[in-house]
Amino acid sequence: MMSQSTSSAPTTRDGCSVALYLRLPYRGEVELISPWLPAAASVLELGCGVGRMTRNLLARGYHVTAVDNSPDILAHVSTEASKVCANIEDLDLGEEFDAVILASCLINIPDDGLRALQLAKCRTHLQSGSPLLFERHDPAWLSAVTVGYLGDIGTVEIYVDEAARKDAEVQLCVRYQEDEHSWSHRFTVRILDDEAVQEVLSRAGFAAPRWINQRWGAAIACDHAA
Repeated sequence: MMSQSTSSAPTTRDGCSVALYLRLPYRGEVELISPWLPAAASVLELGCGVGRMTRNLLARGYHVTAVDNSPDILAHVSTEASKVCANIEDLDLGEEFDAVILASCLINIPDDGLRALQLAKCRTHLQSGSPLLFERHDPAWLSAVTVGYLGDIGTVEIYVDEAARKDAEVQLCVRYQEDEHSWSHRFTVRILDDEAVQEVLSRAGFAAPRWINQRWGAAIACDHAA
C-alpha cells in the first residue's frame, strides 16, 4: 500500500516505523492459518516485517523463506529463516513452496498493476494445489472508518487522525501511541470486497478463496495449464 510515516526514526521503504513494528505483539496469525499448512512445510513469507510470524512459523517446524524490501527490517528477523531482501514484484527464487503468506493487507495496495504483479509472483512460487494465505482489510471497516480511537494492540494505542474516501480508495492517517512515543502513518488502500478479491486472484491463477475470517483467506494455486 502507498504509505508515509512522519517519524524521524528509521523507517521501511514504504514509510512504516521499524521502532513501531518492534513494539507490536504477535497476534496469533500462525495458529489461525496453520490448518492450511502441511507439517514441516516450506513457507514463503512475503512482507515478513520484523519477523513476528516468522518466529512462530519456525517454532512449529516450518521451513521459512522470509522476504522484505527493507534491510533495516530484515536485520530483526530470525537467522533460522532464509532471508531475502527484495521487492515482491521482482522476486525470482527459482523454486516452488508448499505455501505462500501475503500478510499485512498487502493485497489492498491501490495500484492495480502492482497488485497483479505481486499476486503473479505468489503464483510463480507456489506448487499447484498449494495455498496462498493472504490478509486483507475488512471492506466493511474501510467503508465506514471515521476519525477517533481505534483500539489497542498490546500496549500501543491506535487512533485514526484522518480518513478520506474517494470511490474505492481510502486515505488514512493512523497514529500509534505508547506512553511518550508516537508514530503517525499515512497510507492509501483500495477497498476489496469478496467479489473483487476473487477476481484479482482468479486473474493470477488461483481458485476462489475460502475465508478463514473477515481478514484472512486461503486460495489454492490452480494448475499452470488451467
